[in-house]
Amino acid sequence: MPRQRRYVLIALGLQLAMVLLGQVSELVLALSGWFGMGIPLVVGWLYSVRRGLSLKDASVGGLLIGAVGAAVGLLVAIPLSGGDWSLLPLGTLASSFTGWLGAFLGWMIKGRKEPLKE
Repeated sequence: MPRQRRYVLIALGLQLAMVLLGQVSELVLALSGWFGMGIPLVVGWLYSVRRGLSLKDASVGGLLIGAVGAAVGLLVAIPLSGGDWSLLPLGTLASSFTGWLGAFLGWMIKGRKEPLKE
């Protein structure tokens, strides 16, 4: 995880900030699902674009960026808001996908280091 550690920590910090801000702001709470998936999308994209990675490295990093931030954020948010624990796997999966998607889009835009196989 050394390559993506910084970006995983950035996404984690943003997810936790969103959870805590959602406790005092109804707007943030209402949009937390969108923010929860948007954060890994943007951070995954930044990770891939700034590093100039292979598709495999970008994909693994994007998945970790999404999964770690979402899982920890949800572990904090669910008890605070009295939410349903069934949201933990679904939210983690959704954020993992958007983290991967952001990294994939960044890989496509930055210039692929390897061609897509047909």
